[in-house]
Amino acid sequence: MRNQILGTMAVVILLLSASLYGEEVIVNLLPYDGNAATFVNNQIVADTTAAGGLSTNRVYELERDAYYLQNATLTIPNKKVLHMRAKGGSGSKPVLYLWESGTGATPTRPPGNFVVLNGGDLRMEEVCVAGFYEPEASRVSGVQGGLVNTTAVGSSILLDGVIFSNINGQLVRTGFNSAKVQVINSIFANMGALPASNFGAGKGFDLREAACDSFILVNNTFVNYQDRAVRHYNVSKPDVGTGEIKYGRIEHNTFVNGMGFHGLLSLGNVGPEMTVSNNLFVDGFALGEDSTDATRSAEWGNTGEKYPNGKNRITWIFTAPNTTTQWAVSKNFYAVSDSGKAFLNDFNFPVGSPLSYHINSRLGADSVKAFTREDGVQLVKIPRLMTNTMRWYEWPNPIGAGKKKEQTYFVPARDDYDRRVIEFYRDSLDASYATTAAAYKGAEDGYPAGDLNWFPSLKTSWLYGEIITDVEVANVVPELFRLNQNYPNPFNPTTQISFSLNKAGFTTLTVYNVLGQKVATPLEGKLPAGQHEIRFDASNLANGVYFYILESDNQVSQKKMLLVK
Repeated sequence: MRNQILGTMAVVILLLSASLYGEEVIVNLLPYDGNAATFVNNQIVADTTAAGGLSTNRVYELERDAYYLQNATLTIPNKKVLHMRAKGGSGSKPVLYLWESGTGATPTRPPGNFVVLNGGDLRMEEVCVAGFYEPEASRVSGVQGGLVNTTAVGSSILLDGVIFSNINGQLVRTGFNSAKVQVINSIFANMGALPASNFGAGKGFDLREAACDSFILVNNTFVNYQDRAVRHYNVSKPDVGTGEIKYGRIEHNTFVNGMGFHGLLSLGNVGPEMTVSNNLFVDGFALGEDSTDATRSAEWGNTGEKYPNGKNRITWIFTAPNTTTQWAVSKNFYAVSDSGKAFLNDFNFPVGSPLSYHINSRLGADSVKAFTREDGVQLVKIPRLMTNTMRWYEWPNPIGAGKKKEQTYFVPARDDYDRRVIEFYRDSLDASYATTAAAYKGAEDGYPAGDLNWFPSLKTSWLYGEIITDVEVANVVPELFRLNQNYPNPFNPTTQISFSLNKAGFTTLTVYNVLGQKVATPLEGKLPAGQHEIRFDASNLANGVYFYILESDNQVSQKKMLLVK
């Protein structure tokens, strides 16, 4: 989410952000014009060379309705931040394609990544990135491993409103322990490319064996994934396991058209708290459960759960067992389309169990509330289910893969999935569904299950903490003075604070530490009645608990938030 404030709040926040945190330095990136100097990587290198490196307040802005090319990986050093976003205003999100590198033995291939974080951080808002130059569709044969990767410990990845598409491996990978991966309001598409890789690839997020202090996915849509939406697994030593996801929150996401080759949410070792709630899965695990498939079941080895034949039990969501994690798994819905049912029936596969035995046991009686099947949920406009690719995997050689991780007999024109271009995901994808579906009011507090961005007015009321239906929230004068919980929480280093004023008045928002010392005043000025939202940047504050207090017209409200860097 970008800074958004109504009326005079915009001026107040601009002045305060300049005085408290240092004024943003905006660097405008030019669309590609045929000149090598306009490759995004060349523009950023030239700017950082002139400026003496990256700084926390430097922001690279891309023009809306514009197209960009990048032909080399951007590497972000330790403790530095790459902040990239679309310009404000109207217009479509800008598109950045990875273009051929022009180097090495395969100069027509794009670079292996868009960004590599060598201990640095990435912040992106409202930008589309594709792993190859999609106007020339045949370039998919050379698509590379991913878009974002880490090569040192301590990085954070904060994404809001991005669209990432078209890689052969994983869109985001943290090969080293990370501080925070927080992704909201985004779309992740076209994960996997058999012309360049195998069925074990094609993931949204790959945490490898590394630890992650905070892993947050809220209000995102995952569409067309060959393997898993999330992968956290130790292939070579499943009994040893992975580093912990210390805090995990996977909430109000939509998962659609996924094969689920090695699972759906493969979460490895988890720490004190894990939430998987209010999500929607439509053909989210389309290959179903095949207890005879040794290739697929190989990567469920950390659960200790076996079929009678000795193979690992295949489920959607699984972890290494422990007796300490506090699980919250509830109000998730799933559907199997007619195409999905036809595939499962043809091969006599069940749809599979959403949860491992271990997670079910940790939930106890609440496990019956974790998932509800509702096949009547039909999304308005999505790609076709990847049954071409699924059937090719099941068919024997020399027609198909014969249940192996290989590409020998793969014919893209015949066997590839419905690989849409990034403009489709930006402009045409519609994962909303009928209001008559039980899922529409089936999530917590009566909201729709899945990504709430497909129900904009309801998403706004969800953010503000109150149900408002059949009206535009922006036109409603609130009846109550209300301060809402910041979102996301925990956060690093920015969070949104929203509130409602039932009357105009001089308003202050003040932040205190646990000692009662004032550390920031993000807002101070006269505001009209209505709903307001600000972005609070805590880059200059230490980890810990903080209290924020809203005061207006002799009304006061206070809430607590947690900063985790």
